[in-house]
Amino acid sequence: MTRAVRRAAIGLVLTAACVGAAGCGDDPTGEKAGATKVALYVGVPLRGPWGPQGAAVVRGVELGLADAGGGAGGLSLRVSERDVTDDDGITVGVAGAAREAGVVLRDSGAVAAISGVSAATVREYGLLASQTGVSFVSATGDDVPMTQADREPSGVRSQVVLPPADEAVRRGVVERVRAAGCERPVVADARVTGAGLPYDLSAVDPTSSARATSWTDATLRRTVLSAVRGSTDCIVLTGDPSAGEPAALVAALGDRLRGRTLILSRGAASQAMARLVRERRLTAEAVVDDGVPGDSAEGRKIDALYAEHFGTPAPVGALSGWRAVKLQLRAVGAAGADGNRRDGVVAGLLRSAVPGPPAEGRQTAAGRITNPQLSVARAEAYGWRAVSAITPR
Repeated sequence: MTRAVRRAAIGLVLTAACVGAAGCGDDPTGEKAGATKVALYVGVPLRGPWGPQGAAVVRGVELGLADAGGGAGGLSLRVSERDVTDDDGITVGVAGAAREAGVVLRDSGAVAAISGVSAATVREYGLLASQTGVSFVSATGDDVPMTQADREPSGVRSQVVLPPADEAVRRGVVERVRAAGCERPVVADARVTGAGLPYDLSAVDPTSSARATSWTDATLRRTVLSAVRGSTDCIVLTGDPSAGEPAALVAALGDRLRGRTLILSRGAASQAMARLVRERRLTAEAVVDDGVPGDSAEGRKIDALYAEHFGTPAPVGALSGWRAVKLQLRAVGAAGADGNRRDGVVAGLLRSAVPGPPAEGRQTAAGRITNPQLSVARAEAYGWRAVSAITPR
């Protein structure tokens, strides 16, 4: 596809998708394109503190679909972007995810789904996909504790997990804490039950630690505040978006953060946190489950397309959205004449190579991939930006 043709295709897809809004017309969580042959559902938060992270994934999906001409295997793909934020417009939890995942059940044309950002969201979509036979790809988000029976109720796997496992992220956090020279770190983890497991960071020998289901938890706040009043040199925040806004905790620490380092996991790197880091000129970095745009030719292409259509370099999440939809397009294409059947697309998914950037990989029998992306990200005005790769271990 030439650059001119690609630009025209992207323009058509993005115009149909009402880019930049949570939905089209009177339906804030509704369809994002016109009538086509088969449907792909994308379930991510699009409002509240984690809306920007969901929007980055969605925009990556839109760009990847447009780059492919809108479909595969002779079939065009209708994308329905679902805002999984709870009804309060803030919380990323099971209620909103279940509400939107259920919409897939009512669409006979749905053959594929993508989800990400929060483990709570990924779990709901993953369970629905396994029960209904929809091809499912998780783009980003913390580990989801699902049994083999959950993943394969029919005996056939229907899912692929793009992000690295929590253990890889945990090791990445440990690596960055050590690289920062932290000698007296305090560790805080916040996530709801079912949204992954708290990281074991005993390897960094924290002076104190706390776990909670919300960043506003009083005990968690007291633990961190007591540490920064003392001699702690690093604040390590890990968790899941289901726990709310981590910037609320950091903002409450005030000027005590001066001279200290913030190390965040992917589930604590919100848009507001990036803004706070920049406003207060804090030393901070995040370990995120996305690739570095500048590390490959394809990554640089995505970065340029993102800047052309959305006005900023690609933030964390955009490359993962691109990879997720490219894999689903391969699944539809590999299904051939069965591209409009759920079982056909699942079969196509299971035999498809995993696209980059930075390079192609393979699937494991458990649905993991051989080329998950893990990076260090820095805060920018438009969000978190992956700047250097970490080899997942």
